[in-house]
Amino acid sequence: MNDCENPSSQLSVTSPPQMHPNGSQPNGIQSMEDAFNRPVNPEALQMVLSYLRRNGLTETEEQLQREAGHMIKNEHSGGLRPEEAITLEFEQFIEHANACTDVVQAEFSQLIFPIFAHCFISLLEKNVETARVFFNRFKIFIPECFSEFLHQLSLIEDVVTMRSSEHMHILRENKFLVRLSKPTLKHLELIQMRVHGLKNLIAQHVTIENSDEMAKNRSTIETQMGGILGLTSKNEKRHKMLFSVVKDELMQAIDKRKTKGKDLKDLGKKMQTHCPQPDRIPLPPISEHLREERRNWLRDVSKMNIISPESPVSICMYTTLNAPIGVSSCVFSDDSNLIAMGLSDSSIVLNSMDPMNKMKKLRDIDFLEKIDIETADNVQSQMFDLQASTTSVRFTGHGGPVFSVNFSQDRRLLLSAGGDRTVRLWSMETQRNVVIYRTPTIVWDAQFCNRGLYFATASADKTAAMWCTDRMHPLRIFADAYGDVGCIDFHPNCNYVAGGSDDRYVRVWDVLSGTRVRIFGGHKASIIAVKFSPCGRYIVSLDAIGNLMVWDLAYQRLVAAEITEQTGTKGSISFSRDGGILAVSHGTSSIQLYSLDNLISSVLAAGPADAHIEPKVNMDGFNIGTYPTKQTSVIGLHFTRRNLLLGFGCFGQ
Repeated sequence: MNDCENPSSQLSVTSPPQMHPNGSQPNGIQSMEDAFNRPVNPEALQMVLSYLRRNGLTETEEQLQREAGHMIKNEHSGGLRPEEAITLEFEQFIEHANACTDVVQAEFSQLIFPIFAHCFISLLEKNVETARVFFNRFKIFIPECFSEFLHQLSLIEDVVTMRSSEHMHILRENKFLVRLSKPTLKHLELIQMRVHGLKNLIAQHVTIENSDEMAKNRSTIETQMGGILGLTSKNEKRHKMLFSVVKDELMQAIDKRKTKGKDLKDLGKKMQTHCPQPDRIPLPPISEHLREERRNWLRDVSKMNIISPESPVSICMYTTLNAPIGVSSCVFSDDSNLIAMGLSDSSIVLNSMDPMNKMKKLRDIDFLEKIDIETADNVQSQMFDLQASTTSVRFTGHGGPVFSVNFSQDRRLLLSAGGDRTVRLWSMETQRNVVIYRTPTIVWDAQFCNRGLYFATASADKTAAMWCTDRMHPLRIFADAYGDVGCIDFHPNCNYVAGGSDDRYVRVWDVLSGTRVRIFGGHKASIIAVKFSPCGRYIVSLDAIGNLMVWDLAYQRLVAAEITEQTGTKGSISFSRDGGILAVSHGTSSIQLYSLDNLISSVLAAGPADAHIEPKVNMDGFNIGTYPTKQTSVIGLHFTRRNLLLGFGCFGQ
């Protein structure tokens, strides 16, 4: 038979594999049934969980975690010492967070610092060397906004220094607040099944709130991080705030001038419902001098420039020379006729901006007693020594740098605060120090109420205070802050005080009851300036690394954040007289202008006012210009009644 006729030459038949006497297959091959019956390797389980997490199969991951999570836990932490278990669990937490999507990872980053800090505290109490190794190993995973707090942790060497650390005391005595969306909460539940030690730590030291909606991008989440105790609680009791300002004839004329030829929504009637009663707090009557000032201002309204791209701002910059020690503070009077400078050599220098309008000084008491008020002509001119009038005056009396100066609305009084732990009241007519208010610590800022009589201070003892010029002790002390209160501002209706502190929160207090009615968090450094808008609804705050934030008092939320790289220690914020533009200086050699009108229009266009609206981060059209100087650091800004912007700085400082 030929080979082609042999079936075996075209078709090969494979015999079944021979079984060994012991039942196993050759070459290590096992039956399918035996493969399923073999115990699962914990490492293989971990790989499967990582695969499910990367592909978004959350429900499958959760089910597998519940059924086999105990095997992973026993494999990793069984037989380990407590300090080793803490390190291992934190490492697992970091790995889980890094495997999540970008937005979930950003939400998880809120938890990293408080968990890291409390793990470090726990390790310090067990083994100092292990705590130091833990710190150096995992510090790179802490978000940049907590770098200042991380540095404070690095200074702690043992349990003794830990107990004396003010920052550690704050962390141990208060809960850190984070806000997570539902997907992130599911991920947190999954990881907590494996890290029981961290689960207990989170329960003891962290408060977790449900987020109404998941953020759309990472920057929105990171914008609201940075506070020493995390975010501000949405469940905190909201006090009713009467933030509006009664619009008199002058303000109505300004609004009419601003809206001329434009189709803007009239929110005046709605705003009036949030105005406080005129007698809610005792205010001094408006003097005839102030009434005359407002009448003069009313006549100038028609000449006021409404700043816009078609009508840009004009800036007049004043630079002081011959100040070798430096200028610590400055302020312009409301009518722009006077400027006061607080110097680092503890003196105060006042200058008249108009050489023809000199500062007059009252005659001594002996001469004044001889004037017959009933019969004398021109009593006003006889009371002042016109020959002694001058364009520049120097006040001395402070024993340290003068950190703040502020004129009363009628320009009859000057308020100053210095490093000698005193607040001083100066009479512009007698050109003397008339009252000394002594405080336990340095006062960083002092501001008059726009009606006079009251003033507020921000101090290094973590308090803000409200004073009355006719009393030697404060009427209210606001002691909510966890750090120095570095800046202060009075609300336009005089019923509230806002303060920014080193703990990175902006707080608003009611001067009638003394209660805190608003708190805002999101800054990444100490707050160096805070300012109410002329309408009373918004607060603008500035921190030491250049972040500018706008807050809405009505809905207690962040409206916008402008992230810059301009660091400074002395900030200044000034609103235009119509309230639509704000000028900002970080204490550097430039001035930035921002449009609050553009920001409000963008927010209104985004949806209903009470809807969930994400904050605008570096919004187009918000920053409308930057104006640099050559070698002068800008430490003071002021808009005149015609919206001419005045700037002040010290050459080479």
